[in-house]
Amino acid sequence: MASRMRRLSRRIVTIPRSPHRVLVALVEELRRKGVDVYNYTAGQPGLPPSEKALRYFFEKFMEDPFGHSRYVATQGLWELREEISRDLEKYSGVRVDPRNIVITSGGAEGLLLALGTVVEPGDEVLVFDPCYSLYWGLLRYLGAKIVTCRQDIERGFQPDPECIKEKVSDRTAAILLTSPDNPTSRIVSREVVETIIDVAVKHKVWVVYDEAYKHIVYEGEHVWLLRYPELQDLLIGVNSFSKDLAIPGFRLGYLYGPSDFIEQAVKMKGFLSITSPVPAQFLALYYLREGFKEEYLRYALEVYRRRRDAAYNAFRKYLPEAHVLKPTASMYLFPDMRPYLERLGVDDVQFTYDLAKEVGVAMLPGSAFGEGGKGYLRVTFVTQPEDRLVRGIELLAEYIERRARR
Repeated sequence: MASRMRRLSRRIVTIPRSPHRVLVALVEELRRKGVDVYNYTAGQPGLPPSEKALRYFFEKFMEDPFGHSRYVATQGLWELREEISRDLEKYSGVRVDPRNIVITSGGAEGLLLALGTVVEPGDEVLVFDPCYSLYWGLLRYLGAKIVTCRQDIERGFQPDPECIKEKVSDRTAAILLTSPDNPTSRIVSREVVETIIDVAVKHKVWVVYDEAYKHIVYEGEHVWLLRYPELQDLLIGVNSFSKDLAIPGFRLGYLYGPSDFIEQAVKMKGFLSITSPVPAQFLALYYLREGFKEEYLRYALEVYRRRRDAAYNAFRKYLPEAHVLKPTASMYLFPDMRPYLERLGVDDVQFTYDLAKEVGVAMLPGSAFGEGGKGYLRVTFVTQPEDRLVRGIELLAEYIERRARR
């Protein structure tokens, strides 16, 4: 009798590996070999966490190490949820009941809990292309049917309201919106927000709002969907402490939403991760309660603004044919490099692999973020000082010039 062959789930095997993850691994490999990498790939803060917050946390931790490292309720530390409620009210003007907040293991788990709770296999989910690379694989894993509206540079990466009206129907389970955006760094416009609210209310569609960059704003302000009462029964906020508290490796975030959604999301979290890292929950509590967050952000945003300006000006100087917008928020430049890539006869994925291996400059291909990103690069500007930002972009330009002469 023939033995049965081992199987792997088609649900995961059929999802392609993102070039995003390939390049992150390549950067680590190059560093191990001693290469000085100009790394523009990381979507994380470029400054360490608040020293004051860390010292306060360590003191509290050593006073009660067991209490800071035990299991807590799956929904999260009550005191932290109270502080998040106060924090949301401080910035949005709207109170969210702590019982309607769940602490997550980073924004990524928050997205899984949100979409896994409201999306059935075969349901349509509207995303704006290009979008955060994680969305594509997660939605495919959940068996969703992905429908898209483009975000074009000519429109300032604002989705077309007419496309939103056309694509949302009674078959749509959720609209996945990010603002400020990754990878484009745009803040969503009032026109787009009002269109999303109109169609969501009309068709009873969930709005899953990824707000990971809500405090990384240089000009303008974050758009608080919490302020629209007609949306409250349909709004799920997905938040991360990775950017504003600069603790991405602590893996901590939170969700807020209607009580019936929260109940089911907590149930799902109970068999996925039991509870989010408890020491990280206490660190976030102290950040919010003791005022360390605001002090850190005042400092960090000034540094990031200078780095943004340096990177943007370098692109304008060394790569004048690239179409690039100056970000008002978030952490990324998203230049349209098609004039150069078409001349070289190479796509953005292969170009970024070659660039990293041959020059030690690592940037992400725009197509990792969707069809609408083909021919673009995502360039993180917060993680390196100005001189390295400028030098890496100069090396990029020199590499393109050399390759064009081959």
